[in-house]
Amino acid sequence: MPDEKPNEDQRDRFAVAMAMGQKVSVWAKKNGVPRRTCYAWTQTPEYKVAVRDIRRRAYDRAVGHFARNLTKVADRIALLATEAQSESVQLQAARVLLRESLNVREHVDLEAQMEDVERRLDERDGKIPFSS
Repeated sequence: MPDEKPNEDQRDRFAVAMAMGQKVSVWAKKNGVPRRTCYAWTQTPEYKVAVRDIRRRAYDRAVGHFARNLTKVADRIALLATEAQSESVQLQAARVLLRESLNVREHVDLEAQMEDVERRLDERDGKIPFSS
């Protein structure tokens, strides 16, 4: 494969590997593509968009996984806060619940403020906001 011209499929696989943190030199050697070619690919707008999109999808999957398990984790921490044998564990769990509930509340408030600002900007600019 080293003598073959790199193709679109290789560029796509390269973008996936780079988005997931693999080193250019390692991927290039393993796939028989000159490093110089790989580095040239990294400078193209298509590569940058592809890596950003791949990372965004990976992040979205991780957030989805996290969200699916969030209730279980919160229930477990609440249980520790009230029923752990050790008072120090109860105290730590209670602190976590308090701190994180304040963080969530702050996030919800900021999100509501941002939605309000976006709505006002849309109204000012004569845009009709998307309604669900």
